[in-house]
Amino acid sequence: MKSVIPKSVDNPSVPGPARQRGLSAAYWTGALTAILLAVTANGFAGVSEGSASANTQILEPAHQRLQQALQKWASQHLASASEQAPVYRFALRDKRLAIPDCDAFVIDPARLIQSGQSPSSLAVDAACPGSNWQRKIRGRLTRASLERATLASRVPPVPVLQPRGPIEKGQLIQAADLQTVKVPPHRAPQSALAKLGAGDYYAARNLREGQTLLASDLARGQPVVVVVTAIPARTQITADMVTIRQQAVDIPRDAYGSFAGLDMLAANRLLHPGDIVRKRDLTKAKLVKRGQQVAVESVGNYFRIASELIALQDGFLGDQIKLRNPGSDRQVIAVVTGPGRARSL
Repeated sequence: MKSVIPKSVDNPSVPGPARQRGLSAAYWTGALTAILLAVTANGFAGVSEGSASANTQILEPAHQRLQQALQKWASQHLASASEQAPVYRFALRDKRLAIPDCDAFVIDPARLIQSGQSPSSLAVDAACPGSNWQRKIRGRLTRASLERATLASRVPPVPVLQPRGPIEKGQLIQAADLQTVKVPPHRAPQSALAKLGAGDYYAARNLREGQTLLASDLARGQPVVVVVTAIPARTQITADMVTIRQQAVDIPRDAYGSFAGLDMLAANRLLHPGDIVRKRDLTKAKLVKRGQQVAVESVGNYFRIASELIALQDGFLGDQIKLRNPGSDRQVIAVVTGPGRARSL
């Protein structure tokens, strides 16, 4: 029996045209498979890219807002008057930060980093009050900023004043309380003081040891009237009840700075020793009391007559009251001008 040899592409005994048709079919089958695999891969790639793009759209604005807030804080808080604003590279790509989509990030809310300094690296707190989110962000100066800081360090240092120890707000500053220290120019703020002028200066706020003294840290004293002994309500103010002292902080806007006119006023509440006398605490005093002997002046173009009359009414400053002449029982009307004094009409 004659054996039959199958006609296969791989069988060399198959005639040439049939073998060529088999090769063409195999070629097109492989090409079609490759095309399908490429389309499938592109489809998955498109899905992946779309997901990554979506994630970028969600996360990127939050990173940008935080980056802008950090750079703004660095330029305003860390830059000194003698150098350009430092540029930091902050590590914001850590997924553990979980940066929220916050409209207003707050940088260094506790003010732990000293102003006017540009360290080569730092860790600063960033917070989003609306979402109760707070993280510590690490930053490092860029190479250009480091080069500027290096050049600035070669500039001769400048003298600044620093407290030798803590100084409380309102305390008079003595020369022995301060020391002169030389620092690099980029660490000396524009308003740093190298020496004190003439006169008395007081601490405008609590000053800590070693901080650079600024012009805004000092205040000039001004006179204020202060209660010496307790003054009950409705009591007329006299010179022995008050005194004048110098004070630079916590001065009310309506504080009295002199004794002028105080003898015509009375306390409208109980005033304690040490209180600053304010306009709101005083009212018109009863300068003339009924039955009191009053010095009355009668003034004309060519005469001036002084007499002692008896008040028939109580009177405050500027009041018109009736008085009686004890010798003639004649009544006159006069205007109260001061304690126990009046001027006839």
